[in-house]
Amino acid sequence: MREDLKRKNCAPMSGCSGTKKLNVNAILAFLKEKLLYPFQRDLFYFIILWVLIALPNCYSQLENPTYAAYLALMYYIITYIIVMVLNLYQKVARVLKPIVFILTTLFAILNLYCYHVYGCLLSNDFIQIIAATNPDEAKEYFDTFISWEQVVLFFSIIAVSIFITFMLPKIQKVKLGKSWIVAGVILLFSICAIWHNSGIIQEEFVDKERWTFNFEEVVDLKNHPTHPQIEESDSIHPSQIIIILGESFSSNHSSLYGYKRNTNPLLTRQVQDGNLFVYKKVTSPCSHTTAAFKYLLNTYQIGHEDGLPWYEHTNIIEVMKIAGYYTAWISNQSEKGMFDNLPSGHGQLCDETFFLENEMNANRYDGGLTGKEKVNTKEKNVIFYHFMGQHENFEERYPHDYEEFKGAEYNEYPEHQRNLLAAYDNATLYNDFVVNSIMNRYKEQDAVVFYFSDHGLDLFDTDPNYFGHAKATEKSQAQCKKIPFMIYVSPVFREHHPDKIEKMKSATNKPFCTDKFIYAVMDVAGYRFADNDDMEKYSLFQ
Repeated sequence: MREDLKRKNCAPMSGCSGTKKLNVNAILAFLKEKLLYPFQRDLFYFIILWVLIALPNCYSQLENPTYAAYLALMYYIITYIIVMVLNLYQKVARVLKPIVFILTTLFAILNLYCYHVYGCLLSNDFIQIIAATNPDEAKEYFDTFISWEQVVLFFSIIAVSIFITFMLPKIQKVKLGKSWIVAGVILLFSICAIWHNSGIIQEEFVDKERWTFNFEEVVDLKNHPTHPQIEESDSIHPSQIIIILGESFSSNHSSLYGYKRNTNPLLTRQVQDGNLFVYKKVTSPCSHTTAAFKYLLNTYQIGHEDGLPWYEHTNIIEVMKIAGYYTAWISNQSEKGMFDNLPSGHGQLCDETFFLENEMNANRYDGGLTGKEKVNTKEKNVIFYHFMGQHENFEERYPHDYEEFKGAEYNEYPEHQRNLLAAYDNATLYNDFVVNSIMNRYKEQDAVVFYFSDHGLDLFDTDPNYFGHAKATEKSQAQCKKIPFMIYVSPVFREHHPDKIEKMKSATNKPFCTDKFIYAVMDVAGYRFADNDDMEKYSLFQ
C-alpha cells in the first residue's frame, strides 16, 4: 500500500518535472525561432526594408563615410527589431508587413526628395509647412516643381513596392542554407559598434528636432488676450495706418534695391517725389510664411524668446484696438489651410475681415483687394492688406497686361532660368502697381503706409538649378531673409508729423529685423507700453 501510494504521489511529481522541462524547451525553441526568423525565414524582406530605412540618412552623410557606416549599422539593428516584432504573430504579420513596407517606401522617397531639393531630410518644419498649405498652394507647388517624369517614377516605385510585398513570401520559400549565420554575425558586430559609439543614438533620435514630427495645435488668438497697458508717446496720432504684407518678394529683384531691370517704376517715382522711404538693411526673421508670422505682428522676437509661446505675446492688433483704432484684414490668401492658416488667424482678431477667395467670380490677382475696405467712415483705422505677391507659380500672379519682361531678354542667364526669372520680374512689376495704387488711395488723408514681405525666395542665387523657398543651407536661408521694406507718407502726414519724418529719413540704412515691427508701428502711431521701455529699445526710429 505504501509503495503504491508512493508511486501515485511520485508519478504526478515525475510528470510535472517532465512537463516543466518540456515547457522550457518549447519556450527556448520559440525564442530561437523568433530571434532567428529575420535571417532564416524573412531575409529578403529584412534586407530590402533595411535599405529603405537606412538609405536617406546614409545618403545624406556620404561626405562622412564613418558616420554613414555607423548609421547603417544602427538601422540594421532597428530593422531587425521591426521584422522580429512583425513576425511574432503570423496572422498579424500578413497584414502589417505589406503596410510597413509601403509606408517605409513612401518615407524613403519623401526623405530623398527633400534632401535632393532642399538639402535636408524630412523635418518637423516641412510637416508644419505642409499642414499650413491650402489646396490652391499645393496645386501650384505641383504645377511648378513636380514634373510628369517624377510623377511616373513615384508611382512606378510604389507599384514595385506593392509587387514585392506579394512576391516576397514566395521567394522566401527558397532554402537559404547558412546565410542567416552571416546576417547574425553582422547583427552582433552592429551591436558592438553602436555600443562603442552610443552617442550616435542620442544624436540621431534625441538631439535632432526633425524627429519630433509634432503638429502644432491650432491656435485661436482670440483666446489668448494679453491686455497690454499702453500710454501716449505723442499727442498727435495718424488717422490711417496701412500695413501691406507682401509674399515671397526678394529685394534683389527690386529696382529700388539696385536690380538692373526696372521692376518698380511707380514706387521709384514716389521716392523721387519724397513720399516713399526705402530701407536697405531689413531682414525677415524666417524664410517661410508659417514661421515668419509667429514674429511679424507681435512682441515675440528671434533670440529673445522668454519661454512663453508666440501666441501668448502681445500682438499689434490688440494694441491698436486699445489705442482706439478700427482694424480690418483684407487678404488674397486662403482663409484656412489643412490645419488653419496662421496669417488668417491674425485677421480674425480684426473688427473686419475680407478674403478675396470668398467673392464669387473674383480674379485672384492682388489688385482685387483695393476697394474692398469698408472703413472709410471711421476716424482712426489700421488696415492690413495681405498679398499673394510673388508666390509660386509666378505666371499666375499677374494679368497678361503686365507681361513686359520676356525670357528671350535674359541672355545673361542659363536657358532654363530665363522664362522663370522673367515671370518673377513681371509679378514684381504688377506688385509695384498694386502697392502704388493702395498708397495713392490714402494720399488725401493723414496716412502712413508700411510695406514689406514676409520672406524672399532663392531664385538661382545659391544654386544654378534651384529656385523656391530656402534650402537647408546657411547661404540659402540668408538669401531668403532679404526683403524689401518701405514706408509711404501722405502730404497730410508730412505736414502733421515733421518729427516722425526726420526719424524715418535717418533710419533708412539702419539694420532692422521685422520681428520688431510692432514697435515701429507703435512709435509712428504715438504709443508706448506703460510698463516697459521696449518701444524705445526696439523701434526702427529710436
